[in-house]
Amino acid sequence: MQLTQHTDYGLRLLIAMARRPDAPLALPGFAAEQGLSYHHVAKVAQALVHEGFAISVRGRNGGLCLAQPPAALRVGQVVRALEKGLRLVDCANCRMNGDCALSGAVARALEAFLAVLDEVTLEQAARPGVSAFAPWLVSSDSRPQSALPLGGDGVPCRAGQGT
Repeated sequence: MQLTQHTDYGLRLLIAMARRPDAPLALPGFAAEQGLSYHHVAKVAQALVHEGFAISVRGRNGGLCLAQPPAALRVGQVVRALEKGLRLVDCANCRMNGDCALSGAVARALEAFLAVLDEVTLEQAARPGVSAFAPWLVSSDSRPQSALPLGGDGVPCRAGQGT
């Protein structure tokens, strides 16, 4: 199962916000630090706000803040929200017209995948140097946190502060 780039960026944004709860996450700094297109990051940020995972803080020191505590967010919940029409195979366009047992097995595999993601909170995923998915990985890539400033100048994030 491979997630879309949209969901990948969304999870990265949420993890970055969870690691910096004291200030809004500035999107230009985040995009530069991650080597991503600012415009793509801005679209993903808009989706996170629309889905209720983040709030937008306007102004010079604005950016994105988490809309709820990281311990309350499950990675599976985020994936379901960002991966619209999530499926592993396209049975609707198959000429076998459901005349195989594979569709049921694939649906169960997808549910198992999401169940594993439901076990991981954003708080766990945001811990630096520790893979929240370590029990399921053969190897993990732990990168040090960037020294680039990603947020405003200490403006705290508060629910209901944005638009």
